[in-house]
Amino acid sequence: PLHFSLSLSLSPTQHNQQSPIMSLLALSRSLTRLAPRQSQTVLAAAIASSSSSTTTTQVSSSQTFPSAATTTATPFIRHFHSSSLLLSDNDGEDSFSAKDELMDILAREHAEEKENDSTTLPEELKELRDDLTNKGGWKVVDAPDTAITRMIKTHAKTGLKVQISFHCQDTVESMEGEEEMVEPEEPATDEEAADEEVEPSVPLRFTVLASKAGQTLVFTCLTEQGVAQIQSVALATTDDETSILNSGAVAADHYQGPEFVELAQDLQYAYQNFLEQEEDGVGITEDVAAFIAMYADYKEQTQYVQFLEKCQKILS
Repeated sequence: PLHFSLSLSLSPTQHNQQSPIMSLLALSRSLTRLAPRQSQTVLAAAIASSSSSTTTTQVSSSQTFPSAATTTATPFIRHFHSSSLLLSDNDGEDSFSAKDELMDILAREHAEEKENDSTTLPEELKELRDDLTNKGGWKVVDAPDTAITRMIKTHAKTGLKVQISFHCQDTVESMEGEEEMVEPEEPATDEEAADEEVEPSVPLRFTVLASKAGQTLVFTCLTEQGVAQIQSVALATTDDETSILNSGAVAADHYQGPEFVELAQDLQYAYQNFLEQEEDGVGITEDVAAFIAMYADYKEQTQYVQFLEKCQKILS
């Protein structure tokens, strides 16, 4: 390492009438031979000190410079950093890693669903469907490629044509604060505790159309714990049935019916009773409400498996 101190007279009358700038340039050339990278710093300091035409400037440095032998063959090189996202050492194999990962997870989920046999109709649900179709006169219409299930029945006594439509994902979260206070009970037995561990069903929205003589009563309902509860009642014509069954509501430009909860209590009860009664009403019994909730859950599982299979086909 070389430590040095330089003294430079910048008077234009000395050094063979050499101008200060020429002297500085000479100084720069000398420093460049010693330390190319530090010469610019020293030169800048010298120029800043030369504010008049005749000035004596002391330029000193305590910096440590490499010897000339080690610097003459070492030019200044700027180093650039490459990004691992842009450059790869495996000829582009990483470009498919995200796809491969997604494919693996989809295959895992599909295998789990198949192992759990989630696409097979549960025996309990099958028995309930058979009872409704054989004894109750209901016809269940279910297309594999759609998430909507329909049920149809015509009452021989009243002549009402009843149609039910529900989407397997049209669930409704329970409102906070609706839970009723329950009196403390005695500790449950092991069998009772096991029964209570079953996950409670989520309320599902469904639409009921009761038609006769070209006019239709439209009930929007919720099924929860095997009970159908009316949310709204509206009117439509039989020409609107297809649209209502697909959308679950009457047309937006039609009267949506009164606010059901604001009706007189006895009128609400009369509508609810008419909806549930099988003898001379619509016939949405507890069995029908339970079937709707259970079948929607089964239907959602089958739709999910189809979703996984179709995703894998797209990526394969």
